Amino acid sequence: MTRDSSTGLEDRDRQRILSSPVAHAFVRIVTQRRGISEAEAEQVYLDYINRAQPADNCRHREHA
Repeated sequence: MTRDSSTGLEDRDRQRILSSPVAHAFVRIVTQRRGISEAEAEQVYLDYINRAQPADNCRHREHA
């Protein structure tokens, strides 16, 4: 089983995530704006989505 060292994702999961139109746009913009390689921009995207919290975790519950 092949895993990415920093995200813990299998190659097929990484490819699936990076195949989305949003990921393509993000990578394209980041490579142009930051002047980094496509691989580095992909890693930035993966790091970002791995840190994101699901919307349910962000809501404050007033009633227990």
